[in-house]
Amino acid sequence: MNPAYPMALHISYKPGEQQSLQAARYFQEVVESLVATMVEGLERNDYVIPAGEGAGLVLKIWTRAALDEEHLHELFDRILAVRTDLQKLREAPDDPECVVPIATNWLAEHLGGADLYLELSLEQNGEAGPAPEFSMALMRGRSVMISTDTLFFSWLERNVFGLTLAGHGSYLMEVVEQGREWPKAS
Repeated sequence: MNPAYPMALHISYKPGEQQSLQAARYFQEVVESLVATMVEGLERNDYVIPAGEGAGLVLKIWTRAALDEEHLHELFDRILAVRTDLQKLREAPDDPECVVPIATNWLAEHLGGADLYLELSLEQNGEAGPAPEFSMALMRGRSVMISTDTLFFSWLERNVFGLTLAGHGSYLMEVVEQGREWPKAS
């Protein structure tokens, strides 16, 4: 295990556009019921962050309780970190070495172990886009789903995660940690 990363990952990559489409459909089916069940017990709060000239961000967050200002700022920092990771993946989609630190970051505990789901949409002239630009589900502070129009990351089963990048292929990642296992996804 690399000491810079707190967990070891076994990663396999299958290239190709068709592979990315098939993987996306499968990964989404697997995680869909988990996210639906998770959101059922959470409260939705909406935030609009103005960006000037009629533009802004609409952030919908489902949590057990509304986030106070400190936790909201911590969540913004987490969103920015994930979006930075997404940009790195766009720049090197076929490089498993790029995926290791990103997946390790997504699977590390954040936000005090919170359970939450969020959708980030762009707003133009008071109207949010038809689909979120970015969605993320955290369970116990760890990412179990991250979705954009070109990427889908999901928890598939105990210690197994999938990542598909539109037009490039898909990754299957297995967390290999001594004495620590993720519970079953379903």
